[in-house]
Parts: sequence; structure tokens; C-alpha cells
Amino acid sequence: MSATALTSRRWTRWVLAACVVVAAGVVLARRPLTGAAIATSLRMAGAGDVTFDVTRSSPWAVELANLGFRLRAQRFDAKRVTLARAHWWSPSLGTVRVEGARVPVTLDGSDTNPWQWATYAGDPDARPAAALALPVEEVSVDGVLVVHAAGQAEQDVRVQFAAQQAGGARWTGRVQATAPGFAAQLEGEFDPGKGALQFRATEAELDLARWQGFISQMVVLPGGKWELAGKLRGHATGGYGDGKLTLAGDVELSEGRFVFPQRNVTADGVTAKFRFRDLERFVSEPGEVRVAALTAGEIKATNLELQLAFDTVEHVTVSRATLEAFGGRLAAEPFQVFPRQNELEAVLLVDGLGVEQLLALAQDVPAQATGRVDGRLPLRIDSAGIRLGTGWLQLKRGVYAEVQFNANGLLTRGVAPGSAQYAVMKKIEAGLLRLKLAELRLDVRPPNAPPGRSATIHLAGEPVDPEVKAPVTLDLNVNGPLESLLNLGLNGRLNLGGK
Repeated sequence: MSATALTSRRWTRWVLAACVVVAAGVVLARRPLTGAAIATSLRMAGAGDVTFDVTRSSPWAVELANLGFRLRAQRFDAKRVTLARAHWWSPSLGTVRVEGARVPVTLDGSDTNPWQWATYAGDPDARPAAALALPVEEVSVDGVLVVHAAGQAEQDVRVQFAAQQAGGARWTGRVQATAPGFAAQLEGEFDPGKGALQFRATEAELDLARWQGFISQMVVLPGGKWELAGKLRGHATGGYGDGKLTLAGDVELSEGRFVFPQRNVTADGVTAKFRFRDLERFVSEPGEVRVAALTAGEIKATNLELQLAFDTVEHVTVSRATLEAFGGRLAAEPFQVFPRQNELEAVLLVDGLGVEQLLALAQDVPAQATGRVDGRLPLRIDSAGIRLGTGWLQLKRGVYAEVQFNANGLLTRGVAPGSAQYAVMKKIEAGLLRLKLAELRLDVRPPNAPPGRSATIHLAGEPVDPEVKAPVTLDLNVNGPLESLLNLGLNGRLNLGGK
């Protein structure tokens, strides 16, 4: 064998040995290299505090265990993550599957806002949307959102998410979320390059009684705790682009119940249906609200029907309002409500209210009466309470009415004791004779009334006893605020909403 051949053979052996050493080194270093590549990719997508274990690594598949990281201040954890690709030479990570994901969510702000930057450990210039700019073709996540609120036991919401590339940089996906008393399904499309998102919530249901603890932490009403029940359903469509969110949809409430013990307010049999043009700003088309029974202090009403529209959460336009109360029916002319300012002004149209039930609301009125009245009463409600405007109530035509006084001196004041009428008037004012009324009218804040006078009352009639012939006409003045005579039993100032 020649020297040249021997030298060539030696070089061949050295090259083969070197290849074996390099291959062995690559195999031994594959997991550390894989871990470094994945950690770098996550940090490029905006993650910080990245931890995980590489349990499997090959050109076709990678498996991670105990993955954890933060995006801004929000924590993400997963028990298992697998990355699989059909071709090892592909520049893509292929299909990514996440199992056992766990993400804490705080609803009421009792913890750090997860989207603030205070404890963010990643790149401050990175966008969360950059996560979908990673070289992957399909992503699926199976896990839970752990919902927190102050004073409430945490609630797990099962979430299943799947997304895949739909051509170019565009993605399509679906999310399903379920928990006791809650279900939602969302479909959407996302373009990471444009930062544009379009979505459709095709199904959403919420049991308000089951979730009322969390709701009450997010919506705080002045005056103490309150109770809520009912089934809330809806669907929505929307999108996000150029820094603007659009969100519209339909919302429906059934079997509703609301109890506010500190205000003596209870509403039963509540139903509502609204179409919102802008859910973010809370702007709706006119919708319907019905309440089977409403108790507000001493006021008991049934068959309340409202047609109203939300102009914002701070402004409500009521185009129609009717209810049955005090043995008759009340309606209102169109009016505005400002819940956060605790204000409304309305004109009530009265039809056949029972005088006896109305008098039961008044304090220290020295009379009992029967009959029914019609009328028109403007009123204003604000943080100071109720104020009546210029209006009137009068005896309903064709309705029989009586009054019985218990007010010595009411009729005999200014009547000579020796006159023929004195003895009859004395019996009437002492309650010994009842009056059959032909006329009854209450004028509230009449025009041109002197200062301090809030109402005038006009009565005309005759004793019920046919043996007593003594026609009576009585005009009374109410001085001081008429509202101070009302006892509505609402435990403090009336509130329309919270701040």
C-alpha cells in the first residue's frame, strides 16, 4: 500500500470520528439549545420570568413541562406544551398544543391590574399581539381561568381555544368557556400585522344568582348589599383596530329578581330585552323592561312596563312607563334619567287611584276617605329626595266618594256657636257624620300661591245621613312642604343608581 493511500485512509477515519463527535454533541446539546431557542422566542413575544423544562426534543417534536411566564403583570402557567411539525427543515414551529393551562383573573380590581406595567419583566416595547407573530401554524389551549374577587371563593372557568393560520398572516380561531352557571362561545379572525381583530360571540349565558358575588364586587350600590337573580343571555359582534374597540349585540334577561334590603326595594319577575349599538359606551336602541311586582318601601306596584334606551350608562331615555298601584294605573310622559347623578324629572298621569290608599302614605292626616282620583303630577327625584311640581288630583267622574274627619275646629272655626249650622259642622269635624263628596280636588303648588303654600284642597258635599240637610264646602291650605307629609318607607334618600 502506498504512503498516499495510507494518508488518505487516516484522514477518512479522522473525519468520520469528528462527525460522530459533532453528532453526539448535537444530540447531547439538543435540549439546552431547544430551551434557549424557545425562551428567546417567548421573550421576543413580550414574555418575562420564563421558566420550563424540556422533556423531549427532536427535529420533529418538542415537549415542555411546567411552563410559566408573565406577560406584563399577568401570570400564565401550563402543565404540558407540545410543538410538532411535519418536516424538520420547515422554518415553522408547526402545531402548538397547550394542556393544563392556568391563568388567574381578578374581576374587581382588588389585585394589581394585570395589564399594567408595574411588575413587567419583558421587553417594554413588545406587543402582546406579537405572540401570534411567532412562526407557528396552529395553536390549541385547554385550561382554566381562575376568577378572583375580594371576599369570594375563586371560580374556575374551563377554556378551550383553537386557532390556525388562514392564509398569509391572518388567523382564525374559536374559544369556548364554561363554568357552573356560565357558558360562552367566541369565533374570530385576527391579523397580527395590522393589529385588526373581528369576532362574534355566538352564544353567551350567565346565571346571575350563581355569579352575584362577583357582580356585586364590580357594581357597588350606595346603601349596602343587594341580591340579584335571573338568566342573562346574549350574543355580540365586534372588532378592534387602530386602537378602537367596536362591540354591538343583543342582551336578554329572564326570571329576574332584585332585592336591595337597605332601601326596602324588591323587584320580582323581571324581564328585559335590548339591542346595543355600542356595548362599550352602553348605547342601545329602545328596549323593553317588564316587572311583575315591585315593592319600594310603602309603594307596591304590579305590571310595570318600560320602554327605554340607554344613551350612555349615565343617561337613560324613557319613552313609555306604565304600572298599576294604589288600586289604579299610573303612566308617565317621556322623561330622562341620570343614574349617576341620581336624578330624574317626570310627569305622572294618574288614572283611578284609590284615595284611601293614597292617604295611607300621608302622615297625621286627620281624615279617612274612599273614592278614586285622576290627575297629573310632575315630580323630581334627586339626592335630596322627592319634590312635587305644579299639578293636580281630582275626583274621578262618576265615582262615589266619602270622607270622615277627625279634626276639631276644622269646620266650626269662624262659625257662630249659636248658628243653625254649628251643631252639624261640629259633628262632621268630630267624625260623627260622614260626608258624601260631589267635588274633591288637590292642587299642588298652584300658580300665584303665596310663599310657603305647597297645596290647596277643595271639597264639596253633604252628609251621608239623608236626614241631615247641610251642604258643606271646604277649602284648605297646606303650608310647608307637602312632601314632608309623605311616608314612603324607603329608609333614607331615594337612589336611582350608584356612583
